[in-house]
Amino acid sequence: MEEYYNYLALLELTPEATPTDIRRRYRYLKNLYAGDSIEIRALANDFSDEIRADYLARLDDAFKKLSELPEKSTAGTPQPRPGLDDELRLWLTQVDCFTGPTLRDIRERMQVDLKTIFTVTRIQTHFLEAIEGEAFQSFPAEVYLRSYLIEYARFLSLDTQRVLNDYLARYRDWTAQQS
Repeated sequence: MEEYYNYLALLELTPEATPTDIRRRYRYLKNLYAGDSIEIRALANDFSDEIRADYLARLDDAFKKLSELPEKSTAGTPQPRPGLDDELRLWLTQVDCFTGPTLRDIRERMQVDLKTIFTVTRIQTHFLEAIEGEAFQSFPAEVYLRSYLIEYARFLSLDTQRVLNDYLARYRDWTAQQS
């Protein structure tokens, strides 16, 4: 079941995704990363051809595995992600601010290690550790931190906008103090 959620996360989909959603997202991501789009050219320094080829292979594998599942497994009744039990959901409602330590606590409560997040998101573990430790100096620019936070929050099934608002406010305060 964990593998199923990793495949969905790789395709940037929720457990409620239908087979049509899966096909559309697969085609979109495949075209985006396989082609020579402006988005990919902008990331050329961060993603070598080897990393891109690895991502495309994992994308193909995820699509194949999700396509092999019976239709009922990929659509219909939403299935919670492992670790998002009622106790964790209740605890999340009490979170006032998404800080690095809070994100680490959520990840640990879900019993997910950083390597698993790296496998799905391709965010290097030292950046994940920097997010959790609020080592703001580890990020060359806010745009990198922002994209990493979005992927990290999606992986943990959190409200990405709230995570961004809370975390980036802390980052911007730190940046202002550095000036």
